[in-house]
Amino acid sequence: MEDAEPITEYTIAVDVLGKPQDFKESKDSSVRVEVHRLRKRLAEYYEQEGAEHPIRIVIPTGQYTPQFVTCDAAPAPEDGTAPAPAVLLEADAPSVTERPPVWRRLSRLQLSLLVGVLALGALVTVALLLQVSDPLDSFWHPVFSSPNPILLCFGNVEGGRRTRPAPATDLTLLDYHGLASQMMLVPDAVTVARFAGLLQSKGKSYRVASQSEVTFADLQYGPAVLVGLANNDWTGRLVGKLRFTLEHRPPGKLVLVDSQNPTREEWAVDYRIPYLTLTRDYALVVRVLDPKTEQMVVTAAGLASFGTVAAGEFLTKPEEFRKILKVAPRGWQQKNFEMVLSTDVIRGKSGHPNIVAAHFW
Repeated sequence: MEDAEPITEYTIAVDVLGKPQDFKESKDSSVRVEVHRLRKRLAEYYEQEGAEHPIRIVIPTGQYTPQFVTCDAAPAPEDGTAPAPAVLLEADAPSVTERPPVWRRLSRLQLSLLVGVLALGALVTVALLLQVSDPLDSFWHPVFSSPNPILLCFGNVEGGRRTRPAPATDLTLLDYHGLASQMMLVPDAVTVARFAGLLQSKGKSYRVASQSEVTFADLQYGPAVLVGLANNDWTGRLVGKLRFTLEHRPPGKLVLVDSQNPTREEWAVDYRIPYLTLTRDYALVVRVLDPKTEQMVVTAAGLASFGTVAAGEFLTKPEEFRKILKVAPRGWQQKNFEMVLSTDVIRGKSGHPNIVAAHFW
C-alpha cells in the first residue's frame, strides 16, 4: 500500500469540493479549513454517539488521506489515557498453504484507484455525517454557497410607520440624524450584530443596510437576511406570498395568520398594552428561494422586537436550531420552509425560541 498515490489538497478541492481545475492551494485555504473541521467533528462524534463504533475514520494531521482504524477493546490504562487505535488492513502474514489476501495481488495502479475510491467515499460519508450532526450548517449552506456578499437588511422606524412624510431637501445635520429612516431598534441592532458575527466566523463577506436604503437590484445581486417584520417593507413583500403572513388589525394589533387555518388568531401582539406586561411574542423564520430575485432569502422577523431577538438566536445558535429536527421532514435541507416561533417575554426580555408551526415545500 506504500506505493499508492496519496490524496492531495488539489484532488479534494477539484473532485470533492467542486473547485475549478486551476485551483491554487496558495490562494484558497478552503480544503485545509474543511479538513480541519472534519477532524474536529469526527473527534466529537466518536467521543459521543459514535463511541461504540469498532471501526473509525481518521484523517492524520498534515495529511488528507483518511485511514480506517479499529479500536482496541482492551480496558483503558489506569492513568486514564485512551488505548491507541490499531490500523485496519494490517494482516497477519499468510501461511504457506494460504492464498495471499486480495489486496496483495493487486497491481500498483489498482491499489491507487482503490485507495482513491475509499478516500473519496470516506469524505462523502463524513460530509453526510456532519450534515446530520450540525443542522445549522445545513440551514445556511444554500446562503453561504453564493460567491456574492450577503445583504443584512434591517427594519427601521420609518418602516414601522403606516404613513410617511415626504423627504425634505433642506435638512440640517441634526434633522438628518433624527429622521425615522436613520433610526433602528436596539434589539434589531443586536440581531444584526449576531448575524454579522456568524458571517465573519464563516469567512463570508456581507453588507449592512436599512430597508429604506435597499433596492430591488440589491436583492437580486445576492442572498439576503431580512431582520424585522412590521418595520421592514422587504420582509412584508416576501412573506405576503407565503402560508404564514402578517395582518394589521386596527387600531394596533398585529397577527400572524395561517392561510390554511384563517380563524386562528392566537399568534398576535397588541401594541396598545404597556410593554412590560407583554408575556409572549411571535416571529417568522423563513428560508426560501425568492422567485422574484432568484436569490436565497432568510428572515428573522418578530411581531415585536422580542420575537426578532429570539429568531436571531434560533438562526445562530446550534443548540437552539437543533429543535428543527423535531418537526422537519426527510430532506429538509434542500427545501424552502417557513416557521412560526414563540418566545416568552418577562419584563421586556425575551426567552428561548420555540417552534409552534412549520411548513416545508
